[in-house]
Amino acid sequence: MITTAVRNALRTRGREPAVLCHTGAPESARVPLERLPLGPADRLVDLDTHPMGESVLGEQEAGLVAVVAATTTDLHRAVTTAVHLPRAVHVVVALVDTTGLQEPPIPAAPGMGQWRDVQEVRVRRVGRRGWLCELFFPNAVEAAEVLDAVMHGTRGRRRGPAVAPMAVLSGHEGALWRPGDTGVHGIEAAGPVPLRRVTPVGDLALRVGAVRAPEWADTAVPALDRGTTSADSWTAITGATARAREVSGADTAPVDERVHAVAPIDELTVNPTGFSRVAGGRLADLTVHGPHAVVREGKKDLVTVAADGTVTDVDLARLRHLGGVRVDWSGHTGPSAAVRAVASLAAGGVPLLSGPVPAWAGGLGQALTDLITGAEEADVADPLRREEYSVRLRRAALRTHGHRARWRALGARAGVPLPPEPTVSVILCTRRPEMVGFALAQIARQRGVSVEVVLSLHGFPADLPEVASAIADFGATGVPLTVHEADADQIFGTVLNDAVSRTAGDLVAKWDDDDWYGPEHLADLVLARAYSGGELVGVGQDFVYLQEVDLTLWRSRRSEASTRFIAGGTILTDRAVLEEVGGFRPLPRAIDTQLLIAVIRGGGRIYRAHGLGYVLRRTGGGHTWSEDMSFFLHDHTRQWSGWCPSTLLEGEPAPLGQHVTEYTGGLR
Repeated sequence: MITTAVRNALRTRGREPAVLCHTGAPESARVPLERLPLGPADRLVDLDTHPMGESVLGEQEAGLVAVVAATTTDLHRAVTTAVHLPRAVHVVVALVDTTGLQEPPIPAAPGMGQWRDVQEVRVRRVGRRGWLCELFFPNAVEAAEVLDAVMHGTRGRRRGPAVAPMAVLSGHEGALWRPGDTGVHGIEAAGPVPLRRVTPVGDLALRVGAVRAPEWADTAVPALDRGTTSADSWTAITGATARAREVSGADTAPVDERVHAVAPIDELTVNPTGFSRVAGGRLADLTVHGPHAVVREGKKDLVTVAADGTVTDVDLARLRHLGGVRVDWSGHTGPSAAVRAVASLAAGGVPLLSGPVPAWAGGLGQALTDLITGAEEADVADPLRREEYSVRLRRAALRTHGHRARWRALGARAGVPLPPEPTVSVILCTRRPEMVGFALAQIARQRGVSVEVVLSLHGFPADLPEVASAIADFGATGVPLTVHEADADQIFGTVLNDAVSRTAGDLVAKWDDDDWYGPEHLADLVLARAYSGGELVGVGQDFVYLQEVDLTLWRSRRSEASTRFIAGGTILTDRAVLEEVGGFRPLPRAIDTQLLIAVIRGGGRIYRAHGLGYVLRRTGGGHTWSEDMSFFLHDHTRQWSGWCPSTLLEGEPAPLGQHVTEYTGGLR
């Protein structure tokens, strides 16, 4: 169907030239464009090798621009290179394969009137999981805008936080470093950075090339140089140049420098979404078969890794049934490509096993190296231990190799001022003075995020001894705390809205007073917010402690997926989202459910991250969500006597203020 659609478009494109582009695996993306009847002025472009800074047709417009992408990951990368494609009146965008977990690629109009005169838009399936989009305009539009709109359609309404600093790129593989950014400008290797009136179009220039870049000609915008994934080679490690490499200290450079020399991972498409629990799954091997690095299960190649080390969202979907992947360091296309492939699998949550990591792979980073070399087959054989290990891997990979993290590191290295990381305002509303110290202790140990707390005391004063002592202990941590005393007869929903009005953070997180939270609970949610595209994120009730019978349940809950329900005590969302839905409804109960419904009704997406760092406590009564014990006993995978959380919870902190009133664990 893709070939037929492009052939028909070629017949109707008029006298203007056509530009046919492909990105991703050639056997998937290039083949549909081969043997098509091209004219002398037409162009066939490989977007994966086209250098940034080089226009495809100059100032000339095209009658047709067609882009065939093997996967969503490849399309997202191509959006950056597409800034060099010409304007066109007819644009065809084809996705050969998808995971089926994203939304249909229905284009979202840019929003500034550029498409008000669009004549026709067609979106149709190609095979089981492919898509084809065609757009017709009476006047030529920017092709990059169309690709961006199609890509945006796969993610729903929200784009996610922007990547800073603003960048300009030069050379081959520039798009690997900045996927999905139509604000990027391509430049000549020597510069300078062009101006928009009196302002440079970027704050940092990145020159990606296999050879030494020329002297940089711009004094206003700093430049950094990085090699392509083919710039390093096995001959540089084992051949005649190995001694020179050793003398230069290339393999003994500081770890951070070696990490930041590796092209980052596109976490918007390469992430844990779609992770599945597997019991007794087989192990495959990341190794070399023929000229390619592959993930091989027995005699079957499940995934062929791209030469630059890119692992796509579709590749990850093909590996979800495995128990894990063993890493063979003896091959791969090249050193940088090998590091990117391993880091990408880890970012996707694929459990990895490895022997000693060679010195040339130091760019993997110490955190990932320690994890994959410290894991054993027993860690991936048990479903719970496997998921715990997967969470640790994805944390390390995304925080080390994600493109947001990489660009912040590049900006810091170049001395470019960066916007602050988002701050999280935790709202804690409680009717139980005896639980204040318990809840504050959970918040006090959060790490990896900047936190403030608004504590709403619903129906009791702050000067009660146990409350005052807990507040004093929390104040000693240095975390900002605002205490609000609400009248006992005030409706719960309005108390929460009052709490939100007292917050100052970019994000708002809801906290329950009697549940347990791991120290990376908030950091994991902030990370999920960045890669999921969700307006609201949270976790499920994977672990439940039934206090009446002293029993812990691990439940069969799907995680890392879009959903209609999450645990109310784990809600994290942007302040703007709360404003859009009108805040919490003025109700005494079911307010969390009502918020979720409002977000969905407004076109937003709810995303459920892993739930291993959270334990829901159930007692005989006193909960705003009323389900009896049988509801939880009906559907669970395992159970243990006593309080037995995941190891990711890292134990239980001592309640604050204990020196005034001893905590007994009971609830009213």
